[in-house]
Amino acid sequence: MTLDELVQDIQAELTFAKALPYSLPVPEIQRQINIAKKYFYDNWRYAVQNYYLLIPVAVTTNQLFLKNRAIKLPECVQFVHQIREANGAGSMFGTMDLDFADNKFIGSEIFLTPFIGESIMYRTLIFSFLDLAKGFTIDTLAFNHNKNTHEIVIMGRTPNYDMVLEVAKKIDQEYLFEDELFQRYIRAKCRQKLVELLTTFDYSLPGGIKINMTAITTRADNELTEIKEMMKGENTPDFMFLERF
Repeated sequence: MTLDELVQDIQAELTFAKALPYSLPVPEIQRQINIAKKYFYDNWRYAVQNYYLLIPVAVTTNQLFLKNRAIKLPECVQFVHQIREANGAGSMFGTMDLDFADNKFIGSEIFLTPFIGESIMYRTLIFSFLDLAKGFTIDTLAFNHNKNTHEIVIMGRTPNYDMVLEVAKKIDQEYLFEDELFQRYIRAKCRQKLVELLTTFDYSLPGGIKINMTAITTRADNELTEIKEMMKGENTPDFMFLERF
């Protein structure tokens, strides 16, 4: 759906397919759409998509990086989840042979060791060793990302290898406009703005018919509350990160 198609859809919603002689000006509708886009990119999991971004190590020799330790990211990057160095390490044990990698070791302990008696204590000791080994294996980089400046600041040491960023990229607005929840949200916001516009002065339709502002406001408020509850329920994490500081 294009921007013009979305604007026309909102106008049809506000005027009941031109049955009523009032609507929001097009610039105001477009302004509300831009505000809603920022809100959804920040708060709706389906408004962004995970990608990997490779940054060559040569960037760290740039004068701008040496001065501020900052790297300018594309404006489409909304969040940065983590940064790893592409150093070719196959596992935290320092081997490239996947038959002897850490995932095989952990898998054997999870699926083959029984959860009874001393085996539980043994498993706890093994995972403590893995945490300690990972602490000595520096494969991640500390960073600070600012979504407003689109800059990422590398904290601590300077990378020695190419960096791989796990990022959340904004989807194109045409795809966001197709989202049913986004359409409902922007219609409700435009209803609220329409009521705000019409209540700034006394307004009656021809023939002395008055507009029921309370009904429009209540409908818009209830719609927004329902949408935010749906977003809150859908945004629950489907994974966990365990960190020790």
